[in-house]
Amino acid sequence: RLDKEIGLRNQQSLERQRKAEIDAASIEESRISREGKIVRAQQRAVVGKSGVGLAGATLSVLADAAAQFSMERNLALRRGLIRGQELRERGRIEAAKGIFAFARGKEIKRFSFIKAGGSILGAAGKSGFFD
Repeated sequence: RLDKEIGLRNQQSLERQRKAEIDAASIEESRISREGKIVRAQQRAVVGKSGVGLAGATLSVLADAAAQFSMERNLALRRGLIRGQELRERGRIEAAKGIFAFARGKEIKRFSFIKAGGSILGAAGKSGFFD
């Protein structure tokens, strides 16, 4: 019974950790997004100050920076989701191990009763109790 409870508590703990991982990934995604906005604003300010138009190579640099930050945001979210799925799976395994240990304990208890009964009957038979 204790193993079952431990398994379920481990599962609950891993579920809380999973939620924290997803929240952390969301926060990281927001941070990257904010950083990307700052970099893009700085780039636009530099372009505006220089008097050069937003064409050609300058536009390519801005587009590349935007794409890079977009990929980093998506990667941060994906990492959080993958880690969350791993933790959920580990939680399910922990719960299953606890349930299995509980069932195994019940089975061992049942067999010990059968074995004890067999020992009692065997001893009674040897003593001539049934004669």
